[in-house]
Amino acid sequence: MIKPWLFEFFHSIHDPARREDPAAIHQQYKNYLDLWVDDEALGWEGIFFSEHHFGPGYSPSPNLVIAHLAARTTKLRLGVLGTVSPYATPWRVAEEFAMLDHLTEGRLEMGVVSGIPPELAVVGISREYAAQVHAETLDVLQAAIAKPLVSHQGQHFSFDDVRLTPSFLRSAPSVWTASTSPDSARRAGQRGVKMCTGFADVEQLTAVVEAYQEGAKSAGMPTGPDRVAIRRAVTVVTDDSERDQAGAAAKRGTQEFFRVSAEAAKIPDAGEAPISNDELIYGSPKQVADEIIRQCTTAGVGNFLTTFNIFDPDELRRTHELYGREVIPRLREAQIG
Repeated sequence: MIKPWLFEFFHSIHDPARREDPAAIHQQYKNYLDLWVDDEALGWEGIFFSEHHFGPGYSPSPNLVIAHLAARTTKLRLGVLGTVSPYATPWRVAEEFAMLDHLTEGRLEMGVVSGIPPELAVVGISREYAAQVHAETLDVLQAAIAKPLVSHQGQHFSFDDVRLTPSFLRSAPSVWTASTSPDSARRAGQRGVKMCTGFADVEQLTAVVEAYQEGAKSAGMPTGPDRVAIRRAVTVVTDDSERDQAGAAAKRGTQEFFRVSAEAAKIPDAGEAPISNDELIYGSPKQVADEIIRQCTTAGVGNFLTTFNIFDPDELRRTHELYGREVIPRLREAQIG
């Protein structure tokens, strides 16, 4: 089975003239929150929310969205992929996740990432600092899951026998991180956290996944397809004949998202974003499902995270419903590993 997840950037209003209008922003939140609640009936495994700042999105604090949806849903797993560790402190990350573990009744998927360089650069955070704090945050989070009294001696944070409260509801909740290189994937496997990857061609991602599984095996950690995920941008249309049109729309939507992000991050002459041949999946429901299954089978991945770069709320809702009716059942029937 391939578990079908939604990956949400939580796009801001597409019309620049309305992007700062409080009433329009309020309606955008309502539209998305209602959509995600309705997604529960469509067969999604769950929703991962991403944390982003300074760009074309309304998700600077995904934990707040998760807390809201926890009260309006009962089955969807709710996660963040991920909390950007250099913007936070390790103990607060751990304590907030523990709260959400209770508020979601154990449906939480915890994700911690180091952040993307353009956003970090806006507030003067270096890649080196981000990587160091990311590692320390994972250390503290994993220690807090094991026991409430945590000691940590690191380059940026040090403390002894600090009680982090509340304790987690589950004894072994899922912890995720994101990796795009074999080296970082191998470290994730050695830690025993789950990993999501994306952007590159499936052949490159296969090498990343293999490094993860090798790292996990070498450290005696769990292995297998359910420990890893691929994230892709998907455009699904009703008919095979619309595939070329869907492909062009998918590329436009993705390039537009990166363009607005680059402008917000004040990146001069950013140009077009490099998009791999496998990053955009588009076509009829059958074509989309077949391509997702091909990529997951090739890479040995049991979780697929779908993002829709669609800015019109009505079109987005129709796409969610079509994907739920005709793509998700095919993914759940697929055999991986």
